Amino acid sequence: MYTFSHKRTLTAAALVMLLGTSSCGFFETETVIDPNNPSLNAVLANADKAQLDALAVGVEASYRNGHTGNAPFNWVAGVLGREVTVLASTESRWYAELQGTRTTLDDAAYYNGYYVPFAQMRRAAQVFRLSSNNSQAYTAEQKKGVDGFTHTYEALAKLMMLNMQGENGIRIDLDDPLKPGKFVSQADALANIRQLLDQAVPELDAAGATFGFPLSSGYAGFNTPATFKRFNRGLAARVALYQKDYAGAKTALAASFLDAAGSLTVGPKLTFNPAIAGDAGNPYFQVPSNTGSTVIGVPDNVVAEAETGDARLAKIGRRTAARVTGGISQINEARVFATNTSPLDIMRNEELILISAEAKANTNDLPGALADVNIIRTRAGSLPARTRAFVSVDEATDEILRQRRYSLFYEGHAFVDLRRTGRLRPNVVASAATTFPYTLAFSTTIGTNAYRLIAAMPRPAAEKAWDSVNP
Repeated sequence: MYTFSHKRTLTAAALVMLLGTSSCGFFETETVIDPNNPSLNAVLANADKAQLDALAVGVEASYRNGHTGNAPFNWVAGVLGREVTVLASTESRWYAELQGTRTTLDDAAYYNGYYVPFAQMRRAAQVFRLSSNNSQAYTAEQKKGVDGFTHTYEALAKLMMLNMQGENGIRIDLDDPLKPGKFVSQADALANIRQLLDQAVPELDAAGATFGFPLSSGYAGFNTPATFKRFNRGLAARVALYQKDYAGAKTALAASFLDAAGSLTVGPKLTFNPAIAGDAGNPYFQVPSNTGSTVIGVPDNVVAEAETGDARLAKIGRRTAARVTGGISQINEARVFATNTSPLDIMRNEELILISAEAKANTNDLPGALADVNIIRTRAGSLPARTRAFVSVDEATDEILRQRRYSLFYEGHAFVDLRRTGRLRPNVVASAATTFPYTLAFSTTIGTNAYRLIAAMPRPAAEKAWDSVNP
């Protein structure tokens, strides 16, 4: 294992920048002069172990970049799902355009910035796989480990992009970056992501006892082919849930790190340490009650609609004075992370238990779904167990989504949950028994500002431009 360090991060960053360029051909690169900025051919032809190890770091680093850029993924998803409001005094588009005050979003605006890091992550995974297979530095088993690792990461990159793009779909055929395939539907994209995750399973099974490359300390407990496969199966369960393949979700969960009696926090994580040169701090940490240029506020209804005594409300703090920006006043703010070195979950056991509950509810096991819900209610929320049985799938789903709202708060899930279950709508009549329990802040008219809900980010302008000249 490693912790992101100055030398490794610089090397990885150089490779990620290389993988993200598009001004020249995939294999047409310049001669290496600076060893910190190698050409693509240098790793594709016959990379040594140090270069391959750096590529592994680069794959992880590119994923983290999707959270540490100027449009962190959870900010964008959080605003679209009405979990948080980015009250930025220097950038009104966070609390205006993203909350629907424009007829259409700007397809070239900074808030589409999440797209590039995840596109780089996808390509970085592909290049690592090609470089490994063309190198003599890894054994056959170690190459299988690279295959399984990179197919998993390629799937994760596509999933992150698709979660924002929704019905716009994404490109899935990217073997030739100069001749990429056309955009496919959301359903076809999910099928491709699931296929990549499934493809990784036999590769990880054939990868031996250890990986031949380093993984960061955030993968403690998931840093061997066998344990990493359990993470892969957790992702497969998430994708199956999105596909409404509930039986498939249960099958994937059985091979994942789901543990109904285990710690809810177990799972791979992204790590941060701004004290190390070239590293970064957790972008979602904020000093309580700060008066800086940007405050991540939380709409009042998120707090008001929680059950009394829910321990998960500790993720939301009450400011000493309300933050007022652009006519929006918020007394609550996000306090999910204690410090700027707090890790960010990629996936954890708490989510798997909630996936299990939803899969059971939709496969005629309402008692099993209730048992899973009560694990989350009692252990994550410190709430009393629900004693009344579920009488329908709809009622179970409402309760499960209620728990997901607070267990997975500000983690990029709520927006996807609302959309995939047909609940991304402004007006919901609250009912503790049968109806999804909350309305969505800023989805009606406030003063002179008309807010509306947005179902997907626009397809980036660069993608549209590419297709216009490459019909």
